Amino acid sequence: MELMHRTSSSLGNAFDHAWTRLTDRIAGLNDDEYLWEPVSGCWSIRRDDTGRWRIEGTIGNAASPTPAPMTTIAWRLGHLAGIALGGFADRWFGPGTLRVEDIEFPGTAAEVPLFCDRNYRSWREGIASVAEEVWWEPLGSKWGPYAESNHADLALHVLDEVVHHGAEVGVLRDLYLRRTELG
Repeated sequence: MELMHRTSSSLGNAFDHAWTRLTDRIAGLNDDEYLWEPVSGCWSIRRDDTGRWRIEGTIGNAASPTPAPMTTIAWRLGHLAGIALGGFADRWFGPGTLRVEDIEFPGTAAEVPLFCDRNYRSWREGIASVAEEVWWEPLGSKWGPYAESNHADLALHVLDEVVHHGAEVGVLRDLYLRRTELG
């Protein structure tokens, strides 16, 4: 039984460490900072005609602009928690029916901790339940061009998302504090 969850445990520990760094870094986030656009043309989350908060852009597909636009903290946290963690958890451990249009993105900084926590828990509880042999199996056809990649590859991709978007959020927070010095 101990061998069964060795990979789940190691990945879980890495996720928890990276996630704690991110959640510690966003403590005290306020609305102005959350939606701050350091340059014009940033992608963010914005209200649509119905008043619902929607994420802008399409990073990761053929229609993505090059170079990718600068994004706000709101966009980065929405992409990370809603799409990467929540979306991949739904696809792997749930019914696989979640669409970006279905995600309730937080419109205020006060809503961020619950949004992030809910999606992180879904992902984290899912990977904790994976049997050792499943990690090395191909993802399968529902993962499109990544069908031949294994589940460990997917988890490492999501871990990379947590680490790099977490670091970007940290840099944006540092810049926001010094925004009057930016020129």
